[in-house]
Amino acid sequence: MTTTTYRSICGEASLPYIDCDRCIRAIYARIQHYLQQDPGDCPICNYFRDKIGSRDGTESDARLLLHAQVNVVYEIFARHHDQEALALLERVEDDCC
Repeated sequence: MTTTTYRSICGEASLPYIDCDRCIRAIYARIQHYLQQDPGDCPICNYFRDKIGSRDGTESDARLLLHAQVNVVYEIFARHHDQEALALLERVEDDCC
């Protein structure tokens, strides 16, 4: 199965391609991890629970929802000082959304 990325459309062969679908699922998994850790007093987590529910990133609109909520996702990762997730989010935003 071929995955289309922004970079592959632009034809920048020297740049490494990423598997957008796999990366988006990884971001959703990280979001769900932080939502499960929240005792219920984080307004950003409550907002995001309403937006994504139990989604895991495999849904047909997962990329669109991630793109629309990128600032909220950034805030969740930043609050947890999750540099790896922030880097992945930036890469997905650049290459996939």
